[in-house]
Amino acid sequence: MSDSLVVCEVDPELKEKLRKFRFRKETDNAAIIMKVDRDRQMVVLEEEFQNISPDELKSELPERQPRLQAGAADDVRRE
Repeated sequence: MSDSLVVCEVDPELKEKLRKFRFRKETDNAAIIMKVDRDRQMVVLEEEFQNISPDELKSELPERQPRLQAGAADDVRRE
């Protein structure tokens, strides 16, 4: 059983967007929301957010539909 099970692929455009997101220079909170397109069996971009708080992001996510999230948060400590 050396073969791995591939359930779905990641959209090539989404891969590029995630790569850029990972190495972005901005310091604001941001998120990328992804979903699985069952017809194409592919993870695709649903929405991208800039300067969004965790509470706002939570309210944007559907309650009963699974989503994947990539996030970047401002790490400045305020005292």
